[in-house]
Amino acid sequence: MESAVASSIDWGAAALFMLIGLALLWGFAFFLRQNRKDYESLQQTLASEEDEANE
Repeated sequence: MESAVASSIDWGAAALFMLIGLALLWGFAFFLRQNRKDYESLQQTLASEEDEANE
């Protein structure tokens, strides 16, 4: 016997919400990776400017 909740699920809407959720997670991960690269680049720039100032 099927439950009333399981038979009333709109699987198309559920798939759409899952797709949107995965896209948001992917975008957040991409943002964090890009942010880390920018941070490392900034650290290198600051270190090289500090070395030039000390010379």
